[in-house]
Amino acid sequence: MSSAYRTHLILSFVVDLADVMIWTGFTVFQLTVIGMSPLQLVLVGSIFEITILLCEVPTGVIADLISRRLSIIIGFTLTAIAYILQASFPLFEVAVLGAIIWGVGITCLSGAYDAWLADELGQDKLGPALLRGEQVARVAALFGLVGSATLGSIALGLPVLAGGLLFAACAFYCLIAMPERNFHPAASEERTTWRKMGSTLRDGVRTVRRRPNLVRLLAVLFFFGLFSEAWDRLWQAHLITTFDLATLALGMPLVALAVLRGTEMLISIVGAEILRRRMDTNNQRQIRRMVFIFTAVMVTSLLMYGLAPHIAVAILVFVTFSVARSLIWPLLSVWQNAQIDDSRVRATVLSLGGQSDALGQLSGGPLLGAVGNRSLRAVFLVSAVLLMPNLWLLRDQRKHADVSITESS
Repeated sequence: MSSAYRTHLILSFVVDLADVMIWTGFTVFQLTVIGMSPLQLVLVGSIFEITILLCEVPTGVIADLISRRLSIIIGFTLTAIAYILQASFPLFEVAVLGAIIWGVGITCLSGAYDAWLADELGQDKLGPALLRGEQVARVAALFGLVGSATLGSIALGLPVLAGGLLFAACAFYCLIAMPERNFHPAASEERTTWRKMGSTLRDGVRTVRRRPNLVRLLAVLFFFGLFSEAWDRLWQAHLITTFDLATLALGMPLVALAVLRGTEMLISIVGAEILRRRMDTNNQRQIRRMVFIFTAVMVTSLLMYGLAPHIAVAILVFVTFSVARSLIWPLLSVWQNAQIDDSRVRATVLSLGGQSDALGQLSGGPLLGAVGNRSLRAVFLVSAVLLMPNLWLLRDQRKHADVSITESS
């Protein structure tokens, strides 16, 4: 086992352990310890997305010009600082600062990590390594659920603090153990400049414009982002506030949330295996049909979550929605990659998809936050309406066949 592969597996485990440990009850921490309102929850999320949009390019320059390893270390360090600050000083102003710091940290990690791994292992070994890392991460997530529930039952800020310390450990581990033998900085005259970056962006946009399915997919990603802020920030608040989950869970809401997340995670693993065995991922029409079905399930689940008369119904709907959402993203990724016929702009086109999703979140976040501040039930109904355009975009258009990636444009 190479040192780079071993580093990848270790980081896959620790990062997911920390992430799940923090986020299992992070909204509960923000609601009860910091005392944030639904509007403040969504606003913090919007600030995070704005930071990502502003910092994606500058942090990419660090990774390309200086060192991918350095960019990764900075990313883990900033992420650790963001969470440790919020756990140590539970104030709304600190939560805003934490969102900004974490946003910068995320952009340092995004792109740089996969680029580092591809450099060290080679492109032919990248796919298997990422898949193995994902398997390790799923195991770590289950430990993270247990850790979050255990620490959270003592104090709600402890899982956040522990997760932040784990991210700090990742930064230290990378500093002493992460190899970077195959990274070759570009010559000074060829280094990333605004002019060259603009040229690459234009090539990517040109690729999108001549591929109708890519244009449609960017619109689909926008609407997935448009609805998502309410769910990501407020689904826990709905269970806790509307249905008084804390009382029903005998004063241990984090334990209940951990059980819910664990159940959803196990079902998602089974669902992914079923899709892997029964779906032809080279059949774009079949992929789009499954994406349509999962989107319809998500729209229906959002409506039912907002209208649920009893917590048992809300829990069932939560699991259904979460499983559908977790299964839809790999399919969208396969569909998007299949449409890109120029590998030189693949990362640019994929990043345009990420930007489309982020723009959707920024567009919908403030509106949904304002609605959620008045009614948690209403915000999920509005979210369902915002997601409905995807049912039209994903409809089966048999008169307009999918463009094959082997066809010339």
